[in-house]
Amino acid sequence: MNTTVQYKGVVTVILASAFLFSFSQFLLITAYPTIMDEFNVNATQVQWLTTAFLLTTIILIPMTGYLSNIFRAKTLVIFSLLCLFIGTLVGGLAPNFGTLIIARVVQAVGAGIVLPLVQTILLTVFPYERRGFAMGLLGAVVNVAPASAPSISGIVIDLFTWRSLHWILLPLIACTLIVAIVQMKNVLPMKPAKLDLFSIVLSAIGFGLFIFGLSMISVYGFTDTLVILPIVIGVVSLTFFIKRQLTQSSPVLNLALFKHSTFRLAMILVFINMMLLLSAETILPMFAQDVLGTSAFLSGFVLVPGTILLSIITIISGNLYDRYGGKTIALIGFSCTAASLLLLNTVTMDSSPYWIMLHFCLFMAGFGLTLMPLVTVGMNALSQEDIAHGSAIVNTVRQFGMTFGIILLSTIISVTASNINAPYDVGAYWGTTFALVVMALLSLLALMLTFFLKERQ
Repeated sequence: MNTTVQYKGVVTVILASAFLFSFSQFLLITAYPTIMDEFNVNATQVQWLTTAFLLTTIILIPMTGYLSNIFRAKTLVIFSLLCLFIGTLVGGLAPNFGTLIIARVVQAVGAGIVLPLVQTILLTVFPYERRGFAMGLLGAVVNVAPASAPSISGIVIDLFTWRSLHWILLPLIACTLIVAIVQMKNVLPMKPAKLDLFSIVLSAIGFGLFIFGLSMISVYGFTDTLVILPIVIGVVSLTFFIKRQLTQSSPVLNLALFKHSTFRLAMILVFINMMLLLSAETILPMFAQDVLGTSAFLSGFVLVPGTILLSIITIISGNLYDRYGGKTIALIGFSCTAASLLLLNTVTMDSSPYWIMLHFCLFMAGFGLTLMPLVTVGMNALSQEDIAHGSAIVNTVRQFGMTFGIILLSTIISVTASNINAPYDVGAYWGTTFALVVMALLSLLALMLTFFLKERQ
């Protein structure tokens, strides 16, 4: 189906929705210290503002294949934006930390529905030969939002309070909701479908307990029951979930798509890429503030040039994909990512934060050349009828990659800092150094795996 004038409104609505959800997902990261003081919570507890959001989306995303079959696309987009509006309003008024967590979950319900739906709609509306451009547009939206949110929120918090972040976002959500009501069209086909509730329960228990167990390592260590038991139960539940999806005639998440070798390898590379992205965006501002002694504003500002570069590179990579394919671009991208992480390991406690800014620009250039080309390679390996389930898998992999990566690498920093008999800034320096070494090794692994990637011409 070719893109025509009648779909410009649809594309505008879904891209605006994707930006708002991605932006809100990471909006509070810079506000964590302020929220910790106001609600008297510790660093592990406040991290659940991000973890609860990610977990909710992971649970909801597998259902989008079913939801897009039985509900109109317009209905789903409007419902998702309503969830974002209500969650943002409740978050701005939250009298306690528990209410703020609930507000994040409500926002995440909308995100879990709309993020994979955006990808499905774009791949339906744009013709096959323009999918690279379509994914470039999407990448420019959903990749820039997480990187820009911490720096923008840092400026707002310095001038006002963390609650102001919600009041600034609300009018934008309301405007997008109104435009969606007027412009959104039902561009996806509907067909009978049924939902396997037992699979949803297994997925929720599996992902939830596995992530909870990992997040407790930095608090209780590797051998505590509160770490081992949730991880074991989570792994067992996920194992049963996977087996059930492979045997059901109408699975919640069609994991049989992993039988496509190109799709499978592309998803592994996407998983590694998302681990690296959120970890870098979280670790580097903390490093600048805790080790280099920068202000909260400057620690967030070090990400801004890289964010701007990413928005440009992502759109360019979409056009390059349409011309040269994804493998060549991804090889160049992972080379840039590996080089940037190796260079970040050369930053010392006496270095200027602007070195972080420079190396992060190279990191984001690499990320812009890898993620959306890899997604497009994977999706192009599937048939048209598998696009909805493929989109659900892609977004599950992305969200889980971000969640797993930030918990794993934050744990490396926390455990290292607590076990080194030295001042906190020294412990944080070595913890961050070890985390960056792990990230560099992961990027080199991804570079090697990319050589085995095969794609349709």
